Amino acid sequence: MKEFLIIYLALFSVTIISFVYYILNAYYSTYYKKGETVSDIEPSQATIIMPVYNEDVEIFKKAIISLKFQATSFIVVGDSSLEPYKSITEQNGGKFIYLPKNGGKKNALVQGIKEVNTKYVMFVDSDTIIPGNTLKSMLTYFSSGIAGVGVNIEIKSDGTSVSYASEFIERLTEMISKSMSRHGNVYVLDGRCAIYKTDVIKPFMLSDEFLNKKILGKKVVLGDDMQLTSYLIKNKYKMVKDYDITVETEPQKGVKKFLNQQIRWSRRGWYFFFKNISDGTTKNGGKFYTFEMLYMYLIPIIGFTLLIFRGMFFMKFLGHLDYLTVTRLNDFFIYHFFKISPRHYFGALINSIMYALGTIGDSIFIGAIMLRIPKNRIRTLVYGAIGLGILFFVNIYGLLTFWKQSKWLTR
Repeated sequence: MKEFLIIYLALFSVTIISFVYYILNAYYSTYYKKGETVSDIEPSQATIIMPVYNEDVEIFKKAIISLKFQATSFIVVGDSSLEPYKSITEQNGGKFIYLPKNGGKKNALVQGIKEVNTKYVMFVDSDTIIPGNTLKSMLTYFSSGIAGVGVNIEIKSDGTSVSYASEFIERLTEMISKSMSRHGNVYVLDGRCAIYKTDVIKPFMLSDEFLNKKILGKKVVLGDDMQLTSYLIKNKYKMVKDYDITVETEPQKGVKKFLNQQIRWSRRGWYFFFKNISDGTTKNGGKFYTFEMLYMYLIPIIGFTLLIFRGMFFMKFLGHLDYLTVTRLNDFFIYHFFKISPRHYFGALINSIMYALGTIGDSIFIGAIMLRIPKNRIRTLVYGAIGLGILFFVNIYGLLTFWKQSKWLTR
């Protein structure tokens, strides 16, 4: 019986922590304050690199044209992909590097950055369309201490459930990232569009650590964006996002590809969570950054585990799981542990606090997300809720298989 009391109090603690997490993120993201900016950096001081691997030709054309209007030079690295990508690139004023052997996105980025001599380098995926003022706007964020700048991501709506679910997840990510940006560091600069100080990341990208990473003695290919983010935080640089810029990218084509994408992201996330905790990188990100990381990775798993154990105790003492009435569960707890009437104020107060905090926190959190969705809100919310449910189990699977990494991590 004592064990059950511990579990119940632990669930109460998780409820309080979750409430604080929801409120802080909703508040900081809604009342976001833009940091210090600069105005003396010209687009010509940056080079754009775009790796391409068998991308849809029409989408690639649009992505290249969007680079053309950034008023700077750009390089396309064809990873075993030559035509028509080479012709499209050169027709629009870009430089094309062809790699005969498929080596993956990270290798393509490494080959591209070898050609960069400008102060800043920008990475853009081959399915990402960026507005005409993207580069100029992002460069204004490189104030003292900032080594990387990202942007907001919008998933193109094609009417599928995957596009709606993905857009909901991006708006959730926006809210959390905006809250973290206010405190000087974000979780990750999304590889679909990000810019860095060349002299900070180039030596690392050309190192064996970046391109030939091993886990349990086996070579793996970790996500380039997470690896760069971890490197910058470890070396006490700061990263923010430019929320004045929103770039458009394609959704995954089908549920299977969506699941594979989320599994890849989950695996890389768990790997860097363990790594950054163990080597002190997380601490370098600051107190708020540390709180966000611990909550995102540990609290959902702890809460799920506690719920399983609570169910086991109910099965032991009630003979079966009875979720038909909350009253019976509450009465059982209060009678056995407090030896008082089930209707006593104290027991009612404990449960009322838990339900109230859960309801208020969830409502505020979801409401803050919905404010960022301009159209098709109900449909996006419904598919988003389903997507989050799927992601919960994907996250557990990613934890159990985090050492497995994929070669191409474009999205």
